[in-house]
Amino acid sequence: MRAIPVAVRERILALYRREKSTRQIADALGYCQAAVRRVRQHFRERGTLEPAVHLCGAKGFFTPERQERVRQLILEKPDRTLEELCRKMDRPVAISTMDVWTRKLGFSFKKSPSTHPNKTGRMSQKDAPAGTRTSQESRRKNSSFSMNQALRQT
Repeated sequence: MRAIPVAVRERILALYRREKSTRQIADALGYCQAAVRRVRQHFRERGTLEPAVHLCGAKGFFTPERQERVRQLILEKPDRTLEELCRKMDRPVAISTMDVWTRKLGFSFKKSPSTHPNKTGRMSQKDAPAGTRTSQESRRKNSSFSMNQALRQT
């Protein structure tokens, strides 16, 4: 939903000063009565016709407190997987979200050297072309963090 332009807001207040009713103003300008009424109400409360757009939108979930928590968890135990980090948070976090957060903080993940080798053996033929993709989800779950980037930043 877009904010009513300032020029239209000025026109609304001018029509109110001419003793026009909210219904008449709404019909004339093509807005609903509630929107017209709110323009006058916000002008009385805030003293300006400028829309309060800084209050719009979703609030971020990756707050500075959570950033510090993730950083602290990684520095305490660098070989934590994304899944382990998610479990240690105060609210449920998806693995993909944790992956984005850790990258924003300058950490990267690598395959954990402590993971067990594949017991089923090679799945592709020896002469098959290289470059097949592995599941990104499995890489994320079995990954730990590389400290090189984080240590360079501190």
